[in-house]
Amino acid sequence: MTSGRGFGTRCIHAGEAPDPTTGAHGVPLYQNVTYAFETHGQIEAMRCGDRPHFTYSPRANPTVRCLEVKLADLEGAETSVALNSGMAAISGTLMAVLAGGGHVIASDHLYDLTKAFLATDLPSLGGTVSFVDVSDPIAVENAVTPQTRAIYAEPFSNPHLRVTDPRRLAELARRRDLIVIMDNTFLSPALLRPADLGADIVIHSATKYLSGNGHVQGGVVSGSRQLIEPIRATSHHLGSALSPFAAWLLLAGIHTLPLRMERHSENAYNLAALLAAHPAVEHVHYPGLPSDRFHTLAGELVGLGRDRFGGMIFFSLRGGRAEMGSFLDSLRLCTLAVSLGDCSTLVWPWHEGNLIRISTGLEDFRDLSDDVASALDACVHVAAAD
Repeated sequence: MTSGRGFGTRCIHAGEAPDPTTGAHGVPLYQNVTYAFETHGQIEAMRCGDRPHFTYSPRANPTVRCLEVKLADLEGAETSVALNSGMAAISGTLMAVLAGGGHVIASDHLYDLTKAFLATDLPSLGGTVSFVDVSDPIAVENAVTPQTRAIYAEPFSNPHLRVTDPRRLAELARRRDLIVIMDNTFLSPALLRPADLGADIVIHSATKYLSGNGHVQGGVVSGSRQLIEPIRATSHHLGSALSPFAAWLLLAGIHTLPLRMERHSENAYNLAALLAAHPAVEHVHYPGLPSDRFHTLAGELVGLGRDRFGGMIFFSLRGGRAEMGSFLDSLRLCTLAVSLGDCSTLVWPWHEGNLIRISTGLEDFRDLSDDVASALDACVHVAAAD
């Protein structure tokens, strides 16, 4: 039992115990596909629900189940389902919630693939979507129709880190009998638990901060049993089961989640301040900075402190693509790569304009700042040459 214990303790112990057969410390990797029954009576008892029993790993697996118990505990939810990618979690959730032709109100600032699924795939499945500024309660209220079932948003959006208040969405949702779905990938439960603020369903791409190392792909959905079981069933039908090995790696990654998120956040805060002070930078999107327009709201949600605002930064350079190219090509420590939540700092140019995303890693800040500052200085030289 981990009830009442601290978050860091629960990251290590929730859902885990020594193996009852061997005494092995840590959750074993149950890589097998099927499970044996000793008698016909056991089979019948399982079918009647009188005796729980694993049958087939694509449906349920002991290692995966430990991960689901841990994540439900960390999110403050009744249950969780772990799936094989973040998009499996997102699409499976939306398909289950909107089954039969429901309507969803979605933030107009979302992860690209989420937006693509909502705009392209959902209509072919009979669902509809309205993209609105979810920070505007009047816009959300006006988008509600008789078919609306859910509101979908990210607390810190991808891109631009626009901050959405789950409390305001939950208040509206309760009045209109709607479900609030939040993708909390950018913050993780170490920094924000949307369920505590009224969200009904919380989604994570476990590939990112929950894993923490870029070595495993997964997704998780947490909420009440009433909401999660249809998502579990839909995802099972789609073949979205998480592999036991991926679950085992995720369990290990989550052990260090709070320590990593503190370091990610501290490095990002300091790096955002460096960017904001450099003449090559036009604008920095980081809610941890007092100058950011979302700073006050973000502080209400995650708390104040350099270790609370997450590891993601978006910023735009002065000039154009030449300056962007100079900055990117001058980096020596940071890696030019997509994804986020890795131990290494990952930098990626947005496909439009001069926006750049940084997933701040765990490096010593002196080394990180030296690399970024020298790359920014190269931009100034390019601009001067022009």
